[in-house]
Amino acid sequence: MSELVLTLRQAAQLGSRARRDNVLGTMEYIPGSVVRGALAAAWLARNGVSKPGTPEREEFLTLFEGGVRYGALLRDGTEFMSLAVAGHKYDPQETCEVIDYDRARGEKPPPYCPQCGSPIEQRKGLTGDRKPLNRRTSVAIGPGGTAKRGELFTRETLNKGATFRGTVTASDDTLLKILGDLGPVRVGGRRTTHGLADVAITPAAPPPLPERRPDGTIIVRLRSPGIFVDDHGRPADRPSESELKQALGDVGARVAKAWTRWEQVGGWHAASGLPKPQELTVAAGSTYILSTERVVGDSALSALSERGLGLRRHEGFSDLAPAPALRPGAADRRRAADNSKKVRMRAAPLTRMLVGDARVANTLRTLTEAHAEGDPAAAGRLREEAKKQGDTDVRDAMEFFLALPLADAVHVAEYLAEVLGR
Repeated sequence: MSELVLTLRQAAQLGSRARRDNVLGTMEYIPGSVVRGALAAAWLARNGVSKPGTPEREEFLTLFEGGVRYGALLRDGTEFMSLAVAGHKYDPQETCEVIDYDRARGEKPPPYCPQCGSPIEQRKGLTGDRKPLNRRTSVAIGPGGTAKRGELFTRETLNKGATFRGTVTASDDTLLKILGDLGPVRVGGRRTTHGLADVAITPAAPPPLPERRPDGTIIVRLRSPGIFVDDHGRPADRPSESELKQALGDVGARVAKAWTRWEQVGGWHAASGLPKPQELTVAAGSTYILSTERVVGDSALSALSERGLGLRRHEGFSDLAPAPALRPGAADRRRAADNSKKVRMRAAPLTRMLVGDARVANTLRTLTEAHAEGDPAAAGRLREEAKKQGDTDVRDAMEFFLALPLADAVHVAEYLAEVLGR
């Protein structure tokens, strides 16, 4: 699996469903089908329409009809909220003990917040660090090329310079090289003046595994809309038992509980100049609890994360999502503060490494910050520095620090920076 990064050189409009308020809206993410279509159009512009049976035709089919899987691209800091999450309808207060509840993890939300009285309801849609859209209002133009009196419409576009990230999975790395060399591409509508974008494909870390619950069941969440059918080919709101068995490596499984929402997804097939058929899908954020007949290993869950579920997966449908980012309440903040205090106390002997040469101290500070940000090379250098101290407490504290999850390692890095700054 690799990361695909698309950066807009021009504003872009990615058509969403029709509205009745004379607003031409845009989606705030780039579906995998749009990424696939943009790269396919760039390939055709470079190579032309190939004849059946030729190597060029085989390359095109491999790239865009199953050999490569295109994930949805989202802006940094945004994600589709899991439909299993329920939270405050109105802005929470500082005194609210819990703000968001994840029902997939067994949490049971009350109908109203005990502290502020806000209704607790299902969260949905794109959340996080959403940026404002460009909005331009114009006069509608009639068939004769003249303005229609009293008819205005507003067009929404994504901002120039916006960066979107997602995944692309290929059966062969040479396919990724071909795709990376196709840019720049155009996405969305009005392609003569809108949607020009740069494309970069780089190695990526393995995707996060689906969560395991204490009772052995598995939580699967969708990052993009999913297309499912039952054993008779009829639309379904969940993967069938036969598909789950195939996806999990011949392990029997069923959906024990689900949080879903229906929607329709269409699109435009640029190569043929025809609209794509409307598909009945479950929305991004749909969440399932899978009950399995036996324990599913990490390798099978990793394969599931890369494979996805449902139909038309190579077009970006049924991408799997990481665990949702829940808004912390007062109880979470207290736990985080207590945990930070404990972690800092356990790592306190590391401050002895900051005594002496200022250059060495600054180097250690840089290495701890790099490790907390996920730099694998920093860990080895930190172990070497700890061994030079000849102090068992320092070595034990360093091993403790290096074994911490990155979210906790950040507390230690901040603590050492504070000490060095005094």
